[in-house]
Amino acid sequence: MICFCKVKPFEMPLLLSLLLIFLFLMLIPTQSKALEPQYLIKFATVAPEGSTWVRQMEALDKDLRTKSNGRLGFRIYAGGIAGDELDTLKKIRIGQIHCTGFSGVGFGQILPMVRVLDLPFLFNDYNEVGLVHSRMRPFFADQFRKNGFELLAWSEVGDVYLFSKKPVSNIADLSGCKVWVWAGDPIAKETFAAMGINPIPLAITDVTTGINTGMIDTVYAPPLGALALQWYTSMKYMLQLPIVHSTGAVLIARKYFDSLPSELSTLLSKETERAMAELTVELRKQNDEAIKVIRESGVTITPAPTGDSLREFKDIHDKVAKKLEGTIYPRDVLDMIYRLLKKNQ
Repeated sequence: MICFCKVKPFEMPLLLSLLLIFLFLMLIPTQSKALEPQYLIKFATVAPEGSTWVRQMEALDKDLRTKSNGRLGFRIYAGGIAGDELDTLKKIRIGQIHCTGFSGVGFGQILPMVRVLDLPFLFNDYNEVGLVHSRMRPFFADQFRKNGFELLAWSEVGDVYLFSKKPVSNIADLSGCKVWVWAGDPIAKETFAAMGINPIPLAITDVTTGINTGMIDTVYAPPLGALALQWYTSMKYMLQLPIVHSTGAVLIARKYFDSLPSELSTLLSKETERAMAELTVELRKQNDEAIKVIRESGVTITPAPTGDSLREFKDIHDKVAKKLEGTIYPRDVLDMIYRLLKKNQ
């Protein structure tokens, strides 16, 4: 409390200055709220704070605020505090969250047919991934729109590898492994079923507990994901054969997107597309670096199989594609992709 009793005349200006500073500091929270964007997009992700994914979203938020003169921006809920992808989807549908970065598990709940992109051993390299994503985007964007969402951009999840406590160099080696599968993911479930495995379904937020309790001893993830989530610390082996290239997408509720002024919705689409393209390049570099870190930590990197063992893995694609045709995606969508890839399946 500032007391003005018995104040000497020459002390008065100093006390008034201190009072003004005090009042200014008291007003800062109110002013910060006033400076929030008129259109504040609530964005949730399971990616941890400080991760490449979250840093890129923070940079996108800064760019949007600058280029919209403070009218548009994000509020980011990172680290799964809004729940996993299925929890987040529920919150989007009731308006608590507006936007998120989904992997196939999440966006497959909205548009099952897009999971065709997550079939095992579909792509041979990044060029094929880029070709299919680019050419199929208009088709899938239209389908998402019909289901209440706007596709802002594809977002890379990356090549997914097996991490295990026992060495795995062929399908037979998986026998006896306690393999995790993301609960609610029919593609992963059928992939392991085709390998003769009965996987154990868990939410992604429960995987660490499952590892620590011995419920599971084999997981799958991009190297950067295994690093960020610290799963690799409990594993001894990584098979250097990507079983799938996992596609992600940044989706926003169409109702919220349509409420934006046209110039802001255009800005949001353009800047998100740019940011995710940059993120893809960066994530591919960091996944390569993550493999080095994982190797240096003591995890043995098992070379990719060759010959009959490799063909046995590759044949899983045909089994899963045939099994899910007509239930997850129509055959004509799969054929569109095969034509782009010049596959004769």
